[in-house]
Order: sequence, then C-alpha cells, then structure tokens
Amino acid sequence: MSRSWRVAAADLVVGAACPGCGTAALSVCRACGDRMRPEPRPVDTTWDVGVPVVAAQEYAGVMRRVIVDWKEHGRTPLTGVLACHLATAALVDQTADERIALVPVPSSWSARARRGADLVGALAEAAAVRLSTAGVETEVARLLRRARRTGDQVGLGASARSRNLHGAFVAQRQARPGRRIVVVDDIVTTGATAAEAVRALRMRGHPVHAVAAIATTPGREFAKNPRWATPASGATSSGGLPSHAWHEQARG
Repeated sequence: MSRSWRVAAADLVVGAACPGCGTAALSVCRACGDRMRPEPRPVDTTWDVGVPVVAAQEYAGVMRRVIVDWKEHGRTPLTGVLACHLATAALVDQTADERIALVPVPSSWSARARRGADLVGALAEAAAVRLSTAGVETEVARLLRRARRTGDQVGLGASARSRNLHGAFVAQRQARPGRRIVVVDDIVTTGATAAEAVRALRMRGHPVHAVAAIATTPGREFAKNPRWATPASGATSSGGLPSHAWHEQARG
C-alpha cells in the first residue's frame, strides 16, 4: 500500500492528523517538518548552569504544538520525531570518537502518573538509538532520581522555579568512564532544572559536559560564544545525523 493511501485510510479510520497544522498525516507533515527542522544552538539561561546549554529549536509555533501533543495528549509516537532534535543538540561541540552518555532529567512523580510514562527517559533512549545509528557511540545513563516531590513549574518565575527544585535530584551510581555526560531534558526555560541536575551530578563526582534540550522558550537569547555557534567539525546540516534522517523520521 502506498504512503498516500495509508495516510488517507488512517484519516478515515482514526482521524490521523499532523499535530502542527491538522492536515491528514501519520505524523508530522513535510511542510511542518521543514518549519521545525532541528537547528541546535546554545542558549543563555537565567540561572548559571555551569555548562553550555543547547536547544534544537524554539518552543513556539509548529514546534510548540508538536511538543504539547506529545506531552499532554499522549501522542507518544512523536518521541521518534523529537529524538532527532535531542540528538542534534547533544552533538554540538562533539569531537570525533567521543562516546556520549545521555542523562535524562527524571519526570516528576505527578507528571509520570498523569502521562503514564517517563517521556524524557523515552526521548533519551530514542535519541541514543539515532546517534548510535549515525555512528556515535551513545548510551543512556539514568544517574538521576527524584529525591522529593516538587510543585508544578508552570507559571512560576525564575526565583520560584529555583526554590521549587532545590535539592530535588540526587545522583545514584557512577557512570562508565570515558563517556561525555550530557544532561537531557525536553524544554529549557530559566535553566533552574538543568542547574539543579548538574549540581546533583557534580556532587557525586560526575563530570557533566553539557545540557541538551529539544526546545527553549521564546525570548531566550542564543549564546554568542563562537565555540558553541555551530555543530562540531564534520557534522551535517542535520547536526551530525545523516542528511535524509530528519525528513524520514518526521514523516513517520
């Protein structure tokens, strides 16, 4: 069965639609895929995270609608699409032959119960597969766990977010040596979550190299450090993934 027939059949049976624009599609349509193509850049955060923070896109427009559908409406197949964003963000400033350990920020207990899954953990696993397929040795190291309950971050200002998250994470075990540790999350807002995650890991002696996220909130300025302006030498236009990978994944 051709792709066009599969899309039409899915639309008739279950109303499958692109989360970005609502047109009939099994996943993200090509037009929306073009609009949300990964463009990893370092961002300046309100709180000093202590390591570079890189986001693949801005949390606005099509990208925002896709993330909301993924997080709040249970459209878990979009994990594969967004994993490309996380993978490209994790590759910025990557040097040849470095092995990566992705450390996901653990979802709050309430979010995990509400959504029925640890979305960031699943995102990290999918990104590790994408990177490994592209020839970058990558593993997921679940070094962080929640130490206590935290309030909902939505609507909180920078100071309130920091207070809410202070002491929220503890690092568990030692990572395998020789890995470039990258903390991963879905959205970077003020950097409070990233800063607390990095602090907890460093308290246990883990050398964190960077924080990578799929998106950052609008208005957050891109950092101007030239070292972090572009993907590492040898990376492709998709941030180190094969040039065709983004469109293939976005179309499902």
